[in-house]
Amino acid sequence: MDWRTVALLLIGLLAAGCAVSVVDLRDTLDLNQATFRDKLDTRAGLADEFLACTTRAYDERVAFPADRSFSDDDAGRDGPLQAIHTLITRVKEGRPSHAESLHILEDTLADWTRTSYRRLDLGKLRKVVDVIKHWHIHFDFDEDALAEDGSRFAQLLLAYNMAYFGDIRYTAGPRAGSGLQAVARVTSDGFIDRNGSVWRFPGLSVDVTKQPGQLATIEAGRVDSQRITADLTRVFLEAFFDAAFREPAVGNATALRVQWRSAGRAYPAFDADHPPIPFVDFARVTRDALRAEAAVTSEVGKAVRGGNVFSIENETLAAGLETAAGVIAKKLVEHGGFCYFETIQRSERRKEGLKE
Repeated sequence: MDWRTVALLLIGLLAAGCAVSVVDLRDTLDLNQATFRDKLDTRAGLADEFLACTTRAYDERVAFPADRSFSDDDAGRDGPLQAIHTLITRVKEGRPSHAESLHILEDTLADWTRTSYRRLDLGKLRKVVDVIKHWHIHFDFDEDALAEDGSRFAQLLLAYNMAYFGDIRYTAGPRAGSGLQAVARVTSDGFIDRNGSVWRFPGLSVDVTKQPGQLATIEAGRVDSQRITADLTRVFLEAFFDAAFREPAVGNATALRVQWRSAGRAYPAFDADHPPIPFVDFARVTRDALRAEAAVTSEVGKAVRGGNVFSIENETLAAGLETAAGVIAKKLVEHGGFCYFETIQRSERRKEGLKE
């Protein structure tokens, strides 16, 4: 996988003097999917199977018969857009008025993945950030309402948001010398994404054990608008794409601790006894996704902060824009990379079955 192509995401914008808000990508980048297909073209049918794989969430792929290729029953050629569209349709069942706002994400992704042209519309990206703000503020982040919403997206968003803010709970603490029962606060480690990375609200202090039975408190970090905007943008997009793609998560991920309202909704865990892809490939996908996020975040940051027509004089908004672009790139590379190695592994297993 040539992750370096990701770094070309906005080179066209920079070379053109950054005078427009639409970045023409064409063949310079499709978040590794062209690279995946090129490598699989030499193996009969695997390129189509890879593309068909990207239309499905992981748990739907697992249910597919192991002796058949994904492309045998593929009804579309929209790649990850099909999985995104399926998710939005399901969200509409519980929150129809709110779900309409998610179509800007689908529209933005269509520009990134369309075969005839590829572009990143920074104007649409700004609308994506606005939608995220609306979900967190204008739509009233009502824990009770989200808890009643049975969609995967709502359940993951609630769990991720609560984890980011520490999953705060209060319990009875030790009894003081006066006999008064104290109250102790308990917090979690923060939001842990499916790869094991941790994100935590900086305003929370952290308790650490200094000696057995003794706690020392590390002072809370400074709360600033740029950090909070970037983190909440990440939390939202991680929930959105995890609900759509559901690629397996490591053991301590927040997604695996969700108390689902409906049976059969458990988030897929990466099974070490029966790994869907080899560990070394799982690590490769993770590295490629992080590199993609770093490259895209950097380039979008330059575009919205530089001395060009689209630059903005709002550091908080800039933080949201660059984070949104970076996380979207990361999630698409995760999904595509997992499908690439999964397609190869399924092919090898089919061959082994024929030999037997």
